[in-house]
This record gives sequence, C-alpha cells and structure tokens, in this order.
Amino acid sequence: MYYYTLHLKTTAIKISANIVNKIDIYKFQTKFSDYSLRKTKRLAFLTKKTIKIVPLQIHEFDRIIMNDIINIKNRINWIDWAKAIAIFFVVYGHIPEEEGSYFHNYIILFHMPLFFFISGYLTKVEYFSTSTLKKYWHTLVIPYLFYNIIFYPYWVVKHLIKFPNAEWFDYVKPFGGMILFQIETPISLYLNGVTWFIAALLIMKIILSVCNKCKYGFLYISIIVLLCVISYIVNEQYRFTTGLTTVGFMKCFPFFIIGFLCKQKKWITPKTHQRDIIICFGGIITSLTIYSIERGTDGMLSYGIYFWTTCITAIIGVLFLCKLLDNIELDVIKNISLGTIVIMGLHWILIGSTNVIISKITHVDNIIYPLWGTILLASIFIAILYPIIVLFKKRYPFLLGKWTATTKS
Repeated sequence: MYYYTLHLKTTAIKISANIVNKIDIYKFQTKFSDYSLRKTKRLAFLTKKTIKIVPLQIHEFDRIIMNDIINIKNRINWIDWAKAIAIFFVVYGHIPEEEGSYFHNYIILFHMPLFFFISGYLTKVEYFSTSTLKKYWHTLVIPYLFYNIIFYPYWVVKHLIKFPNAEWFDYVKPFGGMILFQIETPISLYLNGVTWFIAALLIMKIILSVCNKCKYGFLYISIIVLLCVISYIVNEQYRFTTGLTTVGFMKCFPFFIIGFLCKQKKWITPKTHQRDIIICFGGIITSLTIYSIERGTDGMLSYGIYFWTTCITAIIGVLFLCKLLDNIELDVIKNISLGTIVIMGLHWILIGSTNVIISKITHVDNIIYPLWGTILLASIFIAILYPIIVLFKKRYPFLLGKWTATTKS
C-alpha cells in the first residue's frame, strides 16, 4: 500500500493511492502552493488513465503537477465548448468579409463580450496581494509580452512594405505601444493589437481583487460598471478615444463582472434538457431579432439598448448551446479551449500573411472574402495553430497562461 502525505502547516493529510480519485488530486494540485511535500514519502499523481507511484524530489514536483492539472479530466466541458466557440468567433471576426455582411457584423458585436463573460465566470474570488500580483505576472503579463515580441518581426516586414522610407524611431514605437497596452500616442504604435484582450483582462482582475478586499467593494464595482456602460455608449457616438485596451475595457468589463457573479451566485444552474433547448434557441432568436430590427440605429440611448439586449441574449443562447453539447467530450475542443491565448496571440499573423499573399496573386489591394471563405479560413488558421497549443501544453504551459507556485523545500 502506497500513500502520499501533504502537510498544511500543522495538519497532515494522508491519502491511500488505492482510493484517491480525480477530484481529490485536482483539489490538492490546484492548492499546492499552500502545502509542503515530505521528501521521504512517495507521491501518487494522476495521469490520463492511471495512478503512478514515483519517488520525487521537491524541485521536480511543480513540472509534473502542472502537466497533470492541464490533463486533468475534471474540467467543465460546456465551458470548454464555450471557449472554443468564442475563439472561433474572434478569428472569424478578424477576417475581412464582404461589406455589410449580416452574419459577420452580428458576430463581431458580441464575440468579445462573450469571451470576457467566460473569463469572469472562470475567475475565482481573489484578494489583492503580492501573491496575486505574482500569479497575474505569470499567467497574463508574461504571455502578453511573449505574443507581442514574437509578433514584432511580422510588424517590421509589414511596415517596411508599407513605409519603405520610415525613420528608425518608427521601429521603436511598437515597444511603446506594447508597454502602454496597445494605445497609440506620438511615441507609440500598436504592436500586436489583438493582445489588448490580455491587457484589459489584467486590469479587470486587479480591480476585482482590490475591490474584494474593500468593505464597500461591491459598490465600487457597481460604480465602475455603470461608468463603463455610459462611457462606451458615449464613445461609440463621439469617439473621444480609439485606444484598443481603453475601448475594450469600457465595452467588456460589465460582461466580465456579470460572468463572475453568475459563477459566485450560481445563476447558471443545471436545467432539464428541454429547458436548455428552449433557453438556447430563445436567446439566439431574440438576439437575431433585435439585431435585425435595431441595427444601424441612431442615438446613444437607442444604441445602448440595442447593444446590451443583443449581446446579453446572444451570450445566453451560446452558453446554453454549449450546455447542450456538455455530454460530447472531445480532446480537440479541450485543447482549443486550453490554447485560446495562443490563438488570440498568433492568429493575426496568419490572417495578415494570407491577405498579402492572396492580394499579390489576385492583384487586388483590399482583400475581402465571402461568408464561406471566412468560415473556412478561420477553421484553417485554428488548425494550423493547434499543434503549437499541444506543444506548449507539454513543454511551455506558461505560454498558455498556466502557472503554479514553486514549492520551497
């Protein structure tokens, strides 16, 4: 009989390897930063199919524990579907389609609010501290820097083609844009613009963790949400700012908080299959109806009502569609869900390169695609990036935004 022992300060927990299950392992792994491992014991850890008993040194533990967290079966399958669908919408929305495309314009209206809703739903209650900042550094800042730096050679080539006589300082400005979270100023330019998502998510998590420590934190959050709702609608009318992260934050922070509250208050509870179907199709049909009637509406109040009702009903429809898919477990969906930050960070290189190649072949300057073409290309781009996700999952999990604290001996 083998055992492993974890020590939580004064309390030791000993569990038999015979009876340990996936949920137990998952709970201990995700909380391992609070524990110390006794060197003289053996550790039972979970692989995809079996329990293995191996002798470990302390410094070896983090690498193995992270791989097991990533491979763990105890995932929320419908959330994996939601993240996979959301990232497909993001890639699809960035591919230029025929002007006035009904479906394309509908998707880009709510695809980022959907993504931030899911991010909020997956956000745990955290309190601002040096440990949370360290976590955000590893899970958000490092991937943000990586996907901008790796984008820079592509940016240089593109800029050389477009501005062959550009001054040397122009090639420094993208780093200013990276530091300023994708905001253009006289000393900065967008680098990998789509990484505004990571920058905005970092700001949202910091604000939420700070407010969680405050006595009137919920009031402060409510005020910030209200200000975001008003400022985004006003900005859509008057365009007082075009900064990607600024606009994205105003647009999506309310959805992030709604997602967070949905998880904490358990507002998305299990329904019957029939009710899920009704809610799914009811949400999608209602969203499409509002979008069809109100699209192109003028006036701040009218636009605000149109935007919020369309987004909320679309998000409800998509989420309950994913709940209907909950019984279908596919490794490809889990990996795409796990690698959304990879797709987010690298897909623009594929889109831009493809546009340039097709433009050279067809001698057409402004490339646009039909609906079937954008769907096909979005699928191809995700398929191209899929092996990179698998590689990062096995060898460089920090580039997926996954991190565990190093255990001290």
